[in-house]
Amino acid sequence: MLRLRGPMGIAVAVLSIVATACGSTAAQPTVSHARPAAPYRYVAVGGTDATGGATVDPLLDAWPQQLFRTSMPLSAVFVNAAVPQETVAGAAVDQVPTTLAASPTVVTVWLVTGDVLAGTSPAAYGAGLHSLLRALRRGGRTTVLVGNSPPAAQLPGLVACQSGAERHNLRCPARVPDATSAQATVTAYNTAVATAAASTGALVVDLDAAVSSTVAGGGPAVLNPTGADLSTVGSTLVAKAFSAALRGATGRTSP
Repeated sequence: MLRLRGPMGIAVAVLSIVATACGSTAAQPTVSHARPAAPYRYVAVGGTDATGGATVDPLLDAWPQQLFRTSMPLSAVFVNAAVPQETVAGAAVDQVPTTLAASPTVVTVWLVTGDVLAGTSPAAYGAGLHSLLRALRRGGRTTVLVGNSPPAAQLPGLVACQSGAERHNLRCPARVPDATSAQATVTAYNTAVATAAASTGALVVDLDAAVSSTVAGGGPAVLNPTGADLSTVGSTLVAKAFSAALRGATGRTSP
């Protein structure tokens, strides 16, 4: 073995150490890139009430808009798929494709007046709602909140039709259900809502209780003077009920 002494030997030794260090296979630090969070998307499926037609400012006061503004992340995206006076069967054709295309995080559903005025039987309403909610749930990937019906005397559109006061976007049938038969229908619808929600994993928003409590307490009117639409107060009441249900839905798992 060649051995060198003096300065030349020291230089060789230093170069040998540096070369060894450069050839080391010691693990190098790695940089991890966090995956960005999935966009939060909210879609409203509904009828005339979701458009805010009788509120002070429909673009701001419609109940889905209030829910979006007060209860969703700042980065959330909102799609209002509502169609005036929509029925459950109509929503399956008109609104479900748009909703599914958005890959929603949360969907709200409130469809009552259109079916009451169309004379949809409780059995047909329940079957259609079950299919609708199942599709919107996307196998449990979407949180779906479904509103039941307030008392018939506080149901937007029905009251106007009973008084003969038709308004824009309100089509009244030749025979409008009277107060007694209308209440029997919405009571049966509410049973169907509970059943469809339980079987699909959707969460019921109890608008029947919320509106009944407000009316019994002498609160402001939830309908505008014609009875064709929700008032601004009514829209806020509905938005708050859906907001409370959304907070309660945190951590729920699919069925």
